[in-house]
Amino acid sequence: MPVTECIAVYIRLSSEDNDVDGSIKAESNSVSAQRMLINEFIKKQDEFTNCPVVEYVDDGYSGTNFNRPGFQRMMEDAKAGRIKSIVIKDFSRFGRDYLEVGNYLEKILPVLGIRIISINDGFDSINSSGFTGGMSVALKNMLNAMYSRDLSRKVRSAMKTHAKNGEYMPAFPKYGYIKDPEDKHHLVIDPEAAETVKLIFTMAADGKTKGQIAKYLNETHVLTCREYMCRKGIKMHRENEKEKKLWSVTTISDMLKNEVYLGKIIWNKKRVARTGSNKLVSNDKEEWIVVENAHEPIISDELFRKANEKAFTNQKRVLTKRGVACPIFFCPTCGRRLGFTSRETGYRCMQAHISGLSGCAESKMDRKEAEETVLDAARNMAQLISENLEKKKSEWHKTILKEENIATLVSEKKRLSSRKMKLYSDYRSEVLDKEGYMEELEKTESKEVYERLLGKIVVVGTYLKRRKNLTLTLHNEKNENREALKTEDLIQSLAESCMALKLCKIRALYYVNIQNLEFHDEELIKCYDYFEWLVEQLFDRMQMIFFRVVEMEAHLIISVNVISENDIYALLSGQHGAEVEQEDEKEWLIRCRIL
Repeated sequence: MPVTECIAVYIRLSSEDNDVDGSIKAESNSVSAQRMLINEFIKKQDEFTNCPVVEYVDDGYSGTNFNRPGFQRMMEDAKAGRIKSIVIKDFSRFGRDYLEVGNYLEKILPVLGIRIISINDGFDSINSSGFTGGMSVALKNMLNAMYSRDLSRKVRSAMKTHAKNGEYMPAFPKYGYIKDPEDKHHLVIDPEAAETVKLIFTMAADGKTKGQIAKYLNETHVLTCREYMCRKGIKMHRENEKEKKLWSVTTISDMLKNEVYLGKIIWNKKRVARTGSNKLVSNDKEEWIVVENAHEPIISDELFRKANEKAFTNQKRVLTKRGVACPIFFCPTCGRRLGFTSRETGYRCMQAHISGLSGCAESKMDRKEAEETVLDAARNMAQLISENLEKKKSEWHKTILKEENIATLVSEKKRLSSRKMKLYSDYRSEVLDKEGYMEELEKTESKEVYERLLGKIVVVGTYLKRRKNLTLTLHNEKNENREALKTEDLIQSLAESCMALKLCKIRALYYVNIQNLEFHDEELIKCYDYFEWLVEQLFDRMQMIFFRVVEMEAHLIISVNVISENDIYALLSGQHGAEVEQEDEKEWLIRCRIL
């Protein structure tokens, strides 16, 4: 079934759109205002009437990079051919990295055949020369990037001031606390969670290892930090759904080292490497901002000190006892990696002694058997890669041959041109008289033959361009979930080649109807290669070609009608699967089954 193309509405609001004092900006920057502006615009466009509209929203994501779920989902739909136009409020909503925005506007979206409209910028790609509309759009994108960097500096400065004043700045409270309903920058104790925090520190102070603490919490079904916060209605980003929600050594370790439970606020431990980056780098301890007594402590200084002394004694010795995690085998119970130690002959769940789940303890694999399975899979993958490389080499070899063909034709053109210019020069200088000049010119080549040669260069060049586009689309876009090429790619290639033939005074028609047939990329390329092969064979012999690609009894069939005064049966019969019949004095029928 054909894919329904829609109008994509992209909306973005990030924390950058808040004032540095935490107050919300004007409504014009809100999600609802963007939605209203864009919907009103779409209603006024006659060409968008009866077109489905799909909304993609990123609420709370920075525009300095494109790692946004809504944006990524929109681009996946775009690559799948589900989107024909994108409408945005302005380019700052699309992104604030002017280089990346330019890349999307000039390269990615034009290749996908997608129109983009920026309402407040007065930009419509369908009316723009050079797609991005020249320097004005580029300048706006650059200003957006500069604005984003300047805003980031202001936000960091403001947050530093708030932190020095003892205000809690992170978006989510630490486990054991909730945000004060009267002041979102102040923490108050959550009694239920605080009891778990006290239990963890007490067990550590009593000499229990972090693994033992985690195992006890799992066995007694204590909700993890994330689970508890979700139950309290606190939305957490970047949740990993693949792993079961369990207490881990890492979680316990982080809690034991966190001085927030002493009533302190410590800010500026780490910083973003650069604007738009997700990478964090550690700051020197001298740069930390530490505020004592910012909120009520859950535990005492003495308990904190004792718990940390016990928990982190001989840490290196404890770590070496753990097995080496394997990146490809996972526990079916808890979802964590399996691993092995030098004393074992198989893989086991690394969290079995911590999770307290019987399934973890039972998750074991024979090492030799597991590794043989992986090696077999690797061999099969290597074989597939090798076959694909050979196929690529074959494809590029065909391309090189076409390029060599063009080079030969161009060389012949230059030779003829040079010969004719020499004759004309001799005529002008009276080395040749008029009769001699005409006689020599006829010996060189006729005008018709010369123009035919130029036409053949155009035809071969058109095929080469379209064939390269098909190959690049195939190897850059194809993945294991879908085919990269579509019927429209074949139609577009045939249309351009037929137009080139018409310029050579060869009437060329095509017809493609394979909507209900499942076919692969290779079959589609074979159809276009077959067309080009026929054209090259018959270029100097035919006056008309009608190329058809149709479905017949679940097969992909090519049938071609050719008008030619020459006998083409002997030329084509049996080559590349061609079945040739003469239907009339000058009319020939060629059939070939691709699939």
